[in-house]
Amino acid sequence: MKRAIMSELAIVRTLVPSIAGVGLFIFVVLTAVRASNGDSDMSAAGAFAISAMSPIMAMTSLAGLDNQNGWERYRAMLPISRKDIVSARYLCITIFSVIMACAGALLSIVAIPILNSVGILSTGETVFETAVASAISMLFSLMAVFLVLPLFFRFEHMKAQRLSVGLYALYMCLIMVTLNSFNPISNQLMSIAGTNPDPSVLGFLCAGIAALATVVLGAVSCAISTKVYRVRDL
Repeated sequence: MKRAIMSELAIVRTLVPSIAGVGLFIFVVLTAVRASNGDSDMSAAGAFAISAMSPIMAMTSLAGLDNQNGWERYRAMLPISRKDIVSARYLCITIFSVIMACAGALLSIVAIPILNSVGILSTGETVFETAVASAISMLFSLMAVFLVLPLFFRFEHMKAQRLSVGLYALYMCLIMVTLNSFNPISNQLMSIAGTNPDPSVLGFLCAGIAALATVVLGAVSCAISTKVYRVRDL
């Protein structure tokens, strides 16, 4: 397992500068645009974007490098089991996503006093709300990644990308139905939180449910990916 993780980190190190650069650019652009429109939650929007895009960018970048450089075939010749290869991929994507979500939330927090000092007041989300919302954004994106990752372990890169588009669309439809205010699941959550729920209670409740769903989906997805990758002919 250690060898598998080290091989993944060797690839991730080459991706960090580009993904971090794209994330910083998106953060600056979204913050500037929303500030110019007078939105009070200007810095939080950039944090949400970074948290949501990081898991998907990490997955597609790793899969693309595997396909482009033939790293997948080379790694199969190393004394590393395919189960360890799959587990290391899931672990690295998860850790990278958490780090990027923390970085996005930190950027948002740091940006608030800077914007206030130049006369652009931020009266939107608090630090706690920004952190929780960034975590939830990252978890929902991570669930989407776990949903499509088995495709990248089963098929070649381009075919997996084509198939993943349909799963992404299905996932987004499912999320919209689940979050609909008239949905029984949403009504049940509101009844648990109370008539006039405190934002912190509601935030913890949503984050906890999202985290639990992510862990369950990740475990199932990893098991499926391991099974299909073992029989794949590289």
